[in-house]
Amino acid sequence: METLTLVIGWMLAIVIGLFALIVLYRVYKDDIPMKFLLCESSASGAPMASMARFQFLIFTFVIALSLFLVIVGNKDGVQFPKDIPNGILALLGISGGSYAVGKGIQASTEKNGNKEAPKQRP
Repeated sequence: METLTLVIGWMLAIVIGLFALIVLYRVYKDDIPMKFLLCESSASGAPMASMARFQFLIFTFVIALSLFLVIVGNKDGVQFPKDIPNGILALLGISGGSYAVGKGIQASTEKNGNKEAPKQRP
């Protein structure tokens, strides 16, 4: 059973790696524009920096690098961890949640026909 788990883990890692290479290739060929990766449109239509996007990007890279170091630096050889600490999953969830809430707020303001923050009634 342990061998099957290891094989499935490696297969998933290889598939995800191939997807990452495809995305990087498409970015290199400019099929996926990265010009406004960390920007959202503002009320004037000009791009503005997005803290939620930046936080999500940084947290994803930090957690991916940490997981890689845990896998490679294992004392018993290269192995996938049996348990990922709940704190790491919570941080990634909070980061993803803040990004999703930000997108929801942006979509609701655009649906109302304006790109400004929604105003409260007195």
